[in-house]
Parts: sequence; structure tokens; C-alpha cells
Amino acid sequence: MKNIIILFCILFCSSLVYASDISDSFTQKYNSLVPAENTSVRSDYLYEQISLGSQYTILLLDQLTTGNDSLNQKVDTMIEKFNILIEQNQKIIKLLETNHRDPDS
Repeated sequence: MKNIIILFCILFCSSLVYASDISDSFTQKYNSLVPAENTSVRSDYLYEQISLGSQYTILLLDQLTTGNDSLNQKVDTMIEKFNILIEQNQKIIKLLETNHRDPDS
């Protein structure tokens, strides 16, 4: 169980590192769109910033979707393994119950 928690932490942290890189890139590009003060050039920079924000939102949503799909697959695998473990434990319990009853009979 401890290994599973560590695995989830590693996956979560690795996705945050990538998201941090995207966030830094977005901040640099976003700030570069702002024109110098007291200039009328590029008065539509706000629209470019909105467009850039939308583009990066889509990138992050794609990353979250990919990460979520990957985690779902790993969780499904874990559920299958736990089901096998539960079945094995049930068989062991049945065997122990039958062995325990036989000597008493």
C-alpha cells in the first residue's frame, strides 16, 4: 500500500513540474504582449492575451486528461489485482474453516 501511495505522489509531482513549465512559458508570453507605456501601437494586445490564455488552458486541460487517463488505467489494474487478492484470501479462509472443522468432527 505504501508503494501505491508513493507511485501516486511521483505521478502527481511529475505532472506539476510540467504544468509549472507551461505556466512559466505562459507568463513570459503573456507579459511580452503588453506594449510599452504611452504608446498607441498594438492597442488590441488584450485580445492576444485572451487568445493566449485560451490556448494554454487547452494545453493544460489536455495534460490533465492524459494524466487522468493514465491514472485510471493504473487504478483499474490495481483493482484487478486487489480482486485477485480478495479471491485468494476467500479461498484461504474456506480452506482454514474446512481444516479447522475436520479435526473437531
